[in-house]
Amino acid sequence: VPMQVWRLVLPLAHVSNDKKRITLINPQAVNLDAYKEKLEQAIKSYERRLNLIIWRALSREERDKFEQEESVSYMEHKEALLQALENLGWPVSYDDVTLLEDEILAGLTYIQQASDLQEAAKKEIQRTSVSHINHSKMVGCTSRGDPNASPVLNFPKTV
Repeated sequence: VPMQVWRLVLPLAHVSNDKKRITLINPQAVNLDAYKEKLEQAIKSYERRLNLIIWRALSREERDKFEQEESVSYMEHKEALLQALENLGWPVSYDDVTLLEDEILAGLTYIQQASDLQEAAKKEIQRTSVSHINHSKMVGCTSRGDPNASPVLNFPKTV
């Protein structure tokens, strides 16, 4: 129950005054799996958009060099695609290309951070669980098999 109250009362995050940093105060209250899924969807959307924008900007001759009818992955063929765009006099703004690329990379970074946070939370839960179990063993705390019962302290009997 205290943990449920903690999750309800404590805010999820604190945004810095310059709004460039968000600090998670209660990461267990955030559904990181849903967050990562939405990020993955956004990344796929940006990658498709970037691939298509560049592919459409290429001349037929430049497209033929890739030996594919469909657009190719910008991330996999970055050097060749940038060279092709440069050869064509940048029919797509370099700034637009790098903006989309930066957004994709930021999304990948956020996914990694969320995964790291999940791993850290798991380790913390395991650490506190082990610590609680060890503390219970040291004090001799039992609930006599009833999960709803109050703990009973077992002190050694003196003669």
